[in-house]
Amino acid sequence: MEISFTGIANPHSIGAFGVDANAKILQRYRFIHERLMFISAAQLPARHNWDVKTAMGRHIYEDAEAADQLRTRVSHLRTPLANVGQEPDPALTLLMDEILHAHTDSEWLAGVYTVIKPALIEAYRSHIQRTQQIVDQPTIRILRSILLDLEEQVNWGEAVIAHLKNEGEWEEAGSEELCTLLKRCILAAGGMSNEMKRSSEIPERIRSFQVYQLPKKSQREARMGETTLYRTSMGMKFEKPNEDRLVGMMRVRQEEMTAAELIAAVLWSQKGMPWAFYRDLARHLWDEVRHALFGQAALEAEGLNWRSRPQYTSDYDINIEKIPSAQYAWLSIGIEEGAMKRPGKVGEFEFCRDQVKHPLMTQFQDYDWADEVVHASFGRTWTPELFGEELGFIREVAKHELDHFFSEVRKAEEIAAAEDEI
Repeated sequence: MEISFTGIANPHSIGAFGVDANAKILQRYRFIHERLMFISAAQLPARHNWDVKTAMGRHIYEDAEAADQLRTRVSHLRTPLANVGQEPDPALTLLMDEILHAHTDSEWLAGVYTVIKPALIEAYRSHIQRTQQIVDQPTIRILRSILLDLEEQVNWGEAVIAHLKNEGEWEEAGSEELCTLLKRCILAAGGMSNEMKRSSEIPERIRSFQVYQLPKKSQREARMGETTLYRTSMGMKFEKPNEDRLVGMMRVRQEEMTAAELIAAVLWSQKGMPWAFYRDLARHLWDEVRHALFGQAALEAEGLNWRSRPQYTSDYDINIEKIPSAQYAWLSIGIEEGAMKRPGKVGEFEFCRDQVKHPLMTQFQDYDWADEVVHASFGRTWTPELFGEELGFIREVAKHELDHFFSEVRKAEEIAAAEDEI
C-alpha cells in the first residue's frame, strides 16, 4: 500500500476535470438522483408487487441521501446555492419524464435497474478513476459511497426481474419499448456525465406529453385480494392471553405501507419547499416502509400467512383527494405526535417487553417508537411552513382531518357488515 499522500494512488497525475467541469458533471448526477427520488415517490402507490414497493421505499431514501451529498459537493465547487437545483440538460429531463410514465412493474424495473442505474454506475466508476485523486478526494469519497448503494440496487433489480420472468409475471413488450427510448435519451445527453459523443437527435416525447396523475387508490398484488378501508387483522382465533393484541400489532405494522404511500404523495405533489423538506420526507417514507417490514418479519416468524389477508390502504385512499399540507398534518401531527401521549408508542413497547415478552416485537416496537419521535418532530418543523400558520392552528386542522378519516373508516366497516348480512 502507498504510504505517502495518505495512501492516495497516482498523486502526480493530472485529472480530467477542472473545478467548473467537475461541478457541471456533478450537477447532472445530483439531478438524476433527485429526480429519481421524486419519480419513485410518484410511482410507489401505482406499483403492485410488494417486494418492488418495499425496495422502492429504500431506494427513494438512498437517492435522497445521494442527492444531498452531491448538492453539498456542487456548492463547494464555486456553484452558487441558488444554481444547485437547476436542470442541467434537456435530454436528461426527458429521460426522467419518460421513466415517470412507466405503466407496469416490469417497465419500472427494466427502466430503472437495467438502464438508468447501470449507466450511473458506469459513469461513477469512470469519474473516480479519471479525476485527480488528491484535489477531488471529496468527490471520490461521495461517489464511492453512492456506488455501494447503486450496485446493491442493481443486483436486487436483476434478481427480481429474473424471479418475475421465472414466475411468468414479466411483461416484455412495454419494457423493451421504454428501455429503447431511455437509452436514446442517454445517448442524446452524451451519457450521464456528458462525456460521450452526443447524438444530434433529441428523442420525441412518447409518454410524457401528458401530466402524470397519482392513482386514486393505492395498488396491491392480486394474490392479496381486495384492499380495504378498515382493518381486518389476521381473521383467526387465539388461545393464549394477549395473543390477539400481539398479532394485531404485527399486522398494523405490516400495513404501514399505506402511510408510506401517503408521504410519497406529499413528496411528489408539494412544490416549492426547501430541499431539506424533501430529504426529511424521503427518510420519513422509508421509515414507514421499514415499519411495514417489521410487521412482515414478525408475522412470518410466527408462521402466519399475512399475504392471504386483504390489505388496509386507508391512509392513502381516504386522504389522497386532500391538499398535501393537510395530508402531512393528518399523519405527522394527528397520528404521530398523538402517539407520543401515553399509552401510545411507549405502551406498545412495554406490552411487548413486559406482558407478552416477545423479543422480536419488543425490538421492533422500540425502534418504531424512536422513529415516531423523529416523525412528530418533522411535523412540527414543516407543517407551519406548509400552512403559513402557528402549530396550534395546525393541531386543530389535524384533529378535523382525523375526525373525517375515522368517520370514513366507520362507514366502510358498516357497509361491509351490511353486505355480510345479505
